Amino acid sequence: MNYFSKNQEKLIRSLYKKKKRQEHNLCLCEGLRACRELYNFSPKIIKFAVAVNDIDTEYFEGIDFYLLDKNAFEKISATVSSQGIIFIVEIPKKSEIDKLDVPFIFVLDKIADPGNFGTILRTCAAVGLKDIWFSKGSVDPYSEKTIRSALSAQFTLNLHEYDSLSRLLVIANENNYKNIYRTEPVNGKSCFEEGKLFDKSVIIFGNEANGVEEIKSSIPLNIPMPGGFESLNVAQAVTVVLFEAVRRKIL
Repeated sequence: MNYFSKNQEKLIRSLYKKKKRQEHNLCLCEGLRACRELYNFSPKIIKFAVAVNDIDTEYFEGIDFYLLDKNAFEKISATVSSQGIIFIVEIPKKSEIDKLDVPFIFVLDKIADPGNFGTILRTCAAVGLKDIWFSKGSVDPYSEKTIRSALSAQFTLNLHEYDSLSRLLVIANENNYKNIYRTEPVNGKSCFEEGKLFDKSVIIFGNEANGVEEIKSSIPLNIPMPGGFESLNVAQAVTVVLFEAVRRKIL
């Protein structure tokens, strides 16, 4: 059994902070299912793993494990009911923002909740959408909560971080993405009826509380809700719109 040092414990505990993740270029994947998903498609980025000593690690062939008793493991775990396994993972390099060769540009602007962000990334992976643009004001896609919510889907995607929505839209226009759609809870074009929705367009989903900022010449986009409810959770809204792209055979 490998010896688990105080320095390794200190490193893991530090990776719950964004600044330290950026400093070490490492993040944490916690939970059996999330770790299995990550191992299945990106085993090479797993630096090492820590698990409770009664966890069956045979599934994870080739991964260096440090086995701890339950009390020692709980000192490094952030979850209330831990599943007893943590991967220490190299953060992938961010993709360049100006390489635009997709049917439509999918944008997340200042999404603040890690559960929402992770669910959105999981949905993107499920429908086959590989490229996601997100603002610096969004939650960190490599926080342990976002990874757990996404079940490690972010490691299969091309994540493009942008500083300014206006700059992103300039680049989009230069690449002939002319129609800009911003999601609105009430008014706007129906996502089921707008014919040009996925035709070299930009589709922006905004912050949970404040929505998308006003954008000149943008088209408000709406999900019809016959029940008369005010709005959907942003992760639900993304799911509806992306599966409309699947229905139209865009994805």
